[in-house]
Amino acid sequence: MALFSQTSQQGFQALLWKCHMFWPVSRCRQLFSASFSIPNREKINSFSFMTSSSTALPVDPKETDVLPTKKKSEIDCKEGKGWDEETKEIPEGKFHFSSSVGAAKKWSMSRVLSRHKFSNLQPPEKPLQAEEWNKLREDFQSPEIFEEVMLNSMIRCNSPIDVAKSLLSHLAKRNGDIAYNVLVKYLTLCVQQGQVSEIRDVYDIMKVKFKILESGAYNLLIRGLSNSNQWRMALTVLEEVKKIMIPSRTCYESCIKAASRHQEMKLAFELYKEMLAKDVVPTLDVLQSFFDFSRGMKGAELQKELFGILLYLRENQIYPHKTFMRSIKLWFE
Repeated sequence: MALFSQTSQQGFQALLWKCHMFWPVSRCRQLFSASFSIPNREKINSFSFMTSSSTALPVDPKETDVLPTKKKSEIDCKEGKGWDEETKEIPEGKFHFSSSVGAAKKWSMSRVLSRHKFSNLQPPEKPLQAEEWNKLREDFQSPEIFEEVMLNSMIRCNSPIDVAKSLLSHLAKRNGDIAYNVLVKYLTLCVQQGQVSEIRDVYDIMKVKFKILESGAYNLLIRGLSNSNQWRMALTVLEEVKKIMIPSRTCYESCIKAASRHQEMKLAFELYKEMLAKDVVPTLDVLQSFFDFSRGMKGAELQKELFGILLYLRENQIYPHKTFMRSIKLWFE
């Protein structure tokens, strides 16, 4: 793990030393003793720290800010890149899914084709009739994977949801069913556009068709719901995930941010402690969000929890990036 410059370290420590105003001296000494030396290097070396998409970019301590991330509005239809990382592991090809085994991870891929082979396929601008979809499918060089490739193109170009719905409606009428991976791709487009009612409809369909979903689908569901006014439903889905697997970092952090955004800080910290207890490593992004959403809020318990995050950073030799440092500084002020 790359460490920050000495100047950056001193700036971080200067912020942390302000806790003398809030904590007993003995506790502060325990938290910020001397320099940030590593007491147990083996422990630190084995510590796996991951960053989210917003903080995974390289950070230059000489710069004033981290590198900016690309906005969704800047997504070029010709780039050939999907919007959501959860769909990267769902390539075009045939999948065989057996709901009887009770786990979506049992589906296997019988053929894998290059993601970029069909990247030039452009989705229609408006919903099509069955005859029009059939014509496009017949003209496509690999008709058996036409729907998957078309949905990938819709995700890349952020097509209107009605266009995707017309494709799924046509597929359901033609085959009498819609495959798991096709539903996940449609779900990706719904989450990308914040189509909450569609997200809920897809979830209802998937719960009936498949006993258990795979992690990527749960990530999408929770992410989509947590960013809406129905964010508490994301907590319900999280509880369902806990019954069958350890929730992913994305699941936990989406719920934490939703709770923090609605100033339910007690709930947010409960989820944070729960993910640590399950050895799910938080990202800098979610740790920063605690300080961002707590700004202006008061309370001894809240202060204690936030200083606990600073202690977590110190014990694991994690140095915040510039924007995180600014959030900590603003919270102190």
